[in-house]
Amino acid sequence: MGIKSLLNVKSSSWVWQVTMLSFILGMLLAAALKTQIMVKTASGIPTTRFSSLAQVLLDEKDRSKLLQAEITDLRAKLDKYEASRGQDTAKAKFLSSELKDTKLLAGLVPVQGEGVEITLCDVPGGPPSGTPAVLQAEYIIHDIDLRNIINELFANGAEAVSVSDGDTEQRIIAVTAVRCVGGPIQVNRVPMSPPFLVKAVGPPGTMAGGLKMPNGLIDNWHALPGLGRKMVKIKKSSQITIPAFSGNTSSIFLYARPVESKGRSM
Repeated sequence: MGIKSLLNVKSSSWVWQVTMLSFILGMLLAAALKTQIMVKTASGIPTTRFSSLAQVLLDEKDRSKLLQAEITDLRAKLDKYEASRGQDTAKAKFLSSELKDTKLLAGLVPVQGEGVEITLCDVPGGPPSGTPAVLQAEYIIHDIDLRNIINELFANGAEAVSVSDGDTEQRIIAVTAVRCVGGPIQVNRVPMSPPFLVKAVGPPGTMAGGLKMPNGLIDNWHALPGLGRKMVKIKKSSQITIPAFSGNTSSIFLYARPVESKGRSM
């Protein structure tokens, strides 16, 4: 085979390799674009860019604040109406008192009193250099951390609890859900992010002692010793104010109905 023929073979082989590489890269690009479109369609979010997603989250928080303010205003008007109806008869006053107690129990009125304030934050500076990937999640606050704190407070006498992230404050009621949804932690379906401030009205010493008891929640915080002291700060307070539940109560119970008592037959 001559030198010219050899050069033609090498040249042809090089073109073939480049062609195959371009074809493979094109398939990968098409697959990536298809995946992005599928994610965008499934999530219902108009974009997948981080900066745009951040703006969507801020817009949703602003919309949530407006709706909560509207609900608070409507409840204030309802309270005035109920108060005006309860000024005439003794029976109406009794019913008004019962309604007030029920609202207090359901978390529909703001409350104040002594208690504790608990700050939950990620470890400052994040995981130390060289931390294995499997342990890096231990240095941030998760939804289970919030649930554990709330449960421990109620178990030690808390009468009212709220969670705040600086932008919004959510009252914890009987049907409150605390869960992680794609990144932010949702409380009452409102997205929130650390640092969190958990406020509780109740016996300060008992609640703080329950959290800090030996081999308790703080000592067993996550999988690494000492993280609880860095991520959880407890402060007793003589005066704490907790807002009323600001969600829509008309759509909470769609399936549960009161059991009507049957009168005795004579």
